[in-house]
Amino acid sequence: MSLTVEALNILLLLLPGFMSGQIFYSLFKLGEVSIPRKVHDALLFSFVIYLLVSLFVPWEPLAEVVASEGALSYIISENFRVICLSLGGVVSVPVIVGFLYFNDHVHTFLRKLKITTKTSRPNTWNDAFVTQNRHVIVTLKDGRRIRGYPTMFSSDPEEGFVYLYNPAWVNDDRGVADDTPDYFESNCHGFLLNRENMDLIEFTLDPGEVLNPQP
Repeated sequence: MSLTVEALNILLLLLPGFMSGQIFYSLFKLGEVSIPRKVHDALLFSFVIYLLVSLFVPWEPLAEVVASEGALSYIISENFRVICLSLGGVVSVPVIVGFLYFNDHVHTFLRKLKITTKTSRPNTWNDAFVTQNRHVIVTLKDGRRIRGYPTMFSSDPEEGFVYLYNPAWVNDDRGVADDTPDYFESNCHGFLLNRENMDLIEFTLDPGEVLNPQP
């Protein structure tokens, strides 16, 4: 199927948006992205980039196709400022949008306005590990418990891997007047645990931390 001159010009017009979308997906987006979603995002990114460029210089297409006597010719913009500002927008816009969105800044503002109760993260698994910067105690299926710091975790709870740094086995047999330690060191850098082996994950209190009653 041959593309018309108008279709080619539309593709060239959306090219910065597609480039920004690819940067956005590579840095922030998880999983497969559908074609309609990519086109939708390209439209939004292109609009924002061209709007920013037009604030500084008169905007013009970076490239366009012209048909003359049945032959197609490509015209590339010679405006150096437009080119530089457009390329800067291609990189900076998706990075800024991703930073604001995936660090929950946008949803935090919306929650304060009582517009939504959602966060920017896809599931509660991510919410818990990202927001709770603290040690955890993992109870295994066989009843043993491990304490450590979760330095890495799967973004997909179905995969459910958690890497515990500096793990120690919890001494559940310790009595009140017992001199045995609370934990037994594992003498390894970390444990890689899977949700199939875990029964419960406890997020521990920091030393001296007191829980405030929730409203």
